[in-house]
Amino acid sequence: METLIEFKDVSKIYRKYSRSLKETLSSFLKKKKDPSNVEKSFKALNNVSFNVKSGKALGIIGPNGAGKSTILKILAGITEASSGEVIIKGKIGALLELGAGFHPEFTGRENIYLNGSIMGMK
Repeated sequence: METLIEFKDVSKIYRKYSRSLKETLSSFLKKKKDPSNVEKSFKALNNVSFNVKSGKALGIIGPNGAGKSTILKILAGITEASSGEVIIKGKIGALLELGAGFHPEFTGRENIYLNGSIMGMK
């Protein structure tokens, strides 16, 4: 079977700042050097690897903050991995946001087919 999705040692690091964007821009525009905006980082994924072969399904489960949405965002091309390699053969459509485009009278499968057809998939 052909491998369609390959996730190799993927990590994603988000930067967090102690000040708001408004405060940072205001300080920048006033040309003030303010060391209080200390950069911190949060590792959402740490060397995650998996592959999905043709005809197979993959379920991603885990508690809040485990990195499930981050994996899906990287697969959909919404965000980039900080390190590692993602190889995708074929087309991926993103239905990440809860309730986005979901019709309450349809089953999950019917909603997926509906959204796929709207995105031009067969």
